[in-house]
Amino acid sequence: MKRSTLLFLVAAAFMATACQSFDELENLEDADYDAEYAVPLLNTELSLREALENFQDLAVITIDPDGLIHFTYSGEVLTQNSDTLFTRINEALSGVPIPITAKRMGLPLELPEGFEFDRLVFKEGEFIFGFQHAHPDPVEFTMTLPQITKNGEPLSFSASLPGYSGSGQLPVYSNLFFPYDLDGYEAVPDPATDSIYVEYELIRSNGQPDTAQVAITFRSLTFSYMEGFLGVQRYEGGRDTIVIDFFDNWVTGDIYFADPTVTFNIENSFGIPTVSDVNVFKVLTVRGETLELASPYIESGFSFPYPSIDEVGEIKEAAFVFDKDNSNIDEILGAGPVAIDYDVDAVTNPDSNVNIRGFITDSSYYKVRVDVDLPLYGRSVNFLARDTFELDFGDFQQMYKAEFKLVTVNSLPLDVSIQGYFLDKDGVLLDSLFQGSMRVIEGVPADSEGNASGVKEDVTFVDYPEERFDKVRTAEKLDIVASFSTINNGNVSVKILESQAVQVKLGAIFGVRD
Repeated sequence: MKRSTLLFLVAAAFMATACQSFDELENLEDADYDAEYAVPLLNTELSLREALENFQDLAVITIDPDGLIHFTYSGEVLTQNSDTLFTRINEALSGVPIPITAKRMGLPLELPEGFEFDRLVFKEGEFIFGFQHAHPDPVEFTMTLPQITKNGEPLSFSASLPGYSGSGQLPVYSNLFFPYDLDGYEAVPDPATDSIYVEYELIRSNGQPDTAQVAITFRSLTFSYMEGFLGVQRYEGGRDTIVIDFFDNWVTGDIYFADPTVTFNIENSFGIPTVSDVNVFKVLTVRGETLELASPYIESGFSFPYPSIDEVGEIKEAAFVFDKDNSNIDEILGAGPVAIDYDVDAVTNPDSNVNIRGFITDSSYYKVRVDVDLPLYGRSVNFLARDTFELDFGDFQQMYKAEFKLVTVNSLPLDVSIQGYFLDKDGVLLDSLFQGSMRVIEGVPADSEGNASGVKEDVTFVDYPEERFDKVRTAEKLDIVASFSTINNGNVSVKILESQAVQVKLGAIFGVRD
């Protein structure tokens, strides 16, 4: 059976079975027929849970602790890791030669705008330095970066050069072809000046200190950790759509979900204050309408949970729910949604408060999943659905009339009207199942909380005299249209539970000529 709406499935399932079971010839239970050719077609109890097992759609179907059935549609809103942010830092610091113009000099490190770091841990990288001098004496050269350390020891280098003869090229030293590996080093700025310093000393062989021409370069940097104020950054989630196929077989009418929700499920291991920025959130309906989500949290955003500096490596989880109390979600999802069009970004440090120091690691990530929950708690008025089933009367050419008896015992709080249309192989209408749309199942009453109680029994006879039966003899399809309304003409919201069921007995008696 192809997809159909849940409510329609209840009615359509036993109609389909009826159309496909003419070869089951047994005594017709509880039928008031005296004729010889009574045929039982179906005697079963159909629960919603059993029906749901064959309900193929894009939703995840769950049952809550109270037995209420939920349809949940999900989509990925945002997945981001730290690569983008670290790439910007790597590009800003890597590959630029820095001339050292003093024996103690603060490095002019160009971080991305708005960044202030308190600690950087190198994952990979190379340090290259070089110097030359014009002194007649041999020299000893020492360079130290006291704010870049590993295991408590600062990054430091020593080298020797001969004296300058007075002509030709100056003596030069460089580790260009043997760069120093920075893996495991960390940089912590001087607390008094917030700078990273480079210091050098050149001592001539006569013991006299002197100067040199010095340059350094950081190359191929990657970092495993950064701590500080990491700027106001926007992470783009990208625009996407969640398809809601609950209404795939919708024709007309109204259905209203009393308590739908949209939940943003957040995982976050970035240690940075972050809020959402909802660029687009629209619901497309079965009538072609486009309805926008309205909420104070659309304007202000909702906050992501995040680990503190003392919780590096932890993943914080939270869920933010748009419901009928903080938005118009009940109106826009109660209007027959077929799709949700959304575009949600994440913005870090939205208040630009530099006193809030955060962190990122090379394994930090955001992950946000959006869940649309449609609980089967609501109301409908003349909600129409359609489905089509195969028929074959070819093996029953001696039949010239028929009468069906349908007995239903219903614990669902739904009134159902059904009409069927017999179609030939080309889809041409031959006749209808009923003379008019008929209620075959009466819904049970429900209290003010939407909880149904009791059962209702209905008996329906459908007569096909010879003239009508001749019209449908060549039918190959039966097009079923069902109209659902909750009790009291759709004025009461009701809950559809896993335990509710429809007991169905369907039989037929055929007139047969020898």
